Amino acid sequence: METGKQIVTSLIMAALSLTALAQGTVVTGIIQDHREVPITGARICQVNTANCTAADIDGLFHLLLEPGKVMNLQVECLGFKTVEVQVDQSTAFPLKITLTPMYNPDELAINDNAIADSKRSAMRSSLTIDAVFSDFTEFTPELGSYNTDIMDYFAVIGPELGATVSRVYFGFGFGFGYSYKDDYDTLIVDLNNTLYKLNFGYDLVSTRRIRMTPILSVRWLRYRLMNYPGERQITLTNYLEERDIDLRFNQTIAVAGLKLEYLMYTASPGRSDYWSVGIEGGYAVKLNQTPWVYSKGNRIMTDHRIGLNPLTFGLSLTYYTVFR
Repeated sequence: METGKQIVTSLIMAALSLTALAQGTVVTGIIQDHREVPITGARICQVNTANCTAADIDGLFHLLLEPGKVMNLQVECLGFKTVEVQVDQSTAFPLKITLTPMYNPDELAINDNAIADSKRSAMRSSLTIDAVFSDFTEFTPELGSYNTDIMDYFAVIGPELGATVSRVYFGFGFGFGYSYKDDYDTLIVDLNNTLYKLNFGYDLVSTRRIRMTPILSVRWLRYRLMNYPGERQITLTNYLEERDIDLRFNQTIAVAGLKLEYLMYTASPGRSDYWSVGIEGGYAVKLNQTPWVYSKGNRIMTDHRIGLNPLTFGLSLTYYTVFR
């Protein structure tokens, strides 16, 4: 008796399968976003028909196509761009259909993951501000407080170019300081600062919005101090008494610090480049204890030292060009 029922059941299932095959092709697939997260409730329709279905909680769908009509599918979901998928007799199932968010450009969705990808490389172009606090007190007897007071604060602004390869950063930068000029009695005091630096770092944290990079920096600080009389015509005696000078102080330092950046995106279609604003702080030590001092034609020997406040800081505005 049981054998007879099994035979009848098998015949019915076979008949239903033949009916389904006669009616058309059964399409199966999964709907997901650019992060490969399943999309629930996406609507899948056979093009130019009312033959539709919806994706389940796992993004899966099944649709029996009407025979004699175009087999292509149209997939749509609120918040995502509508896509049309080509289907023919050679199509392999299940289909894997990816929807792009409407608020993202076509390629920006991919770039979200690319930014945080540790194997992604990028060129960095920055405008930086660096500040170092120094102390020229030991030079006061020779130069006078009117000179040394203005040399106690070293600040420069300038470009930095670098690259990140597999989270490792290296870059070179230089900066020019404010041109301080003032009258001291009948004497003109003129100071110019210049900085050259070589930076190395590792992107310890690299997410869509935040990047944290420990930095090791070697910096060459250059101070140019000029004194000359303010009058256009002076006697030789006054010229010598006013101590007309042109000195260049050179001090190298190493800075171990941490840079924190907030990332912003261009939102330009087909682009993966982005901006960041950053703040940097560090601890500085001197590499040469006594500075190298030069005048126009001589190297000046001295035992005096430039004092250095170990705490430094900087600001940056950076543009990242991502390598494809």
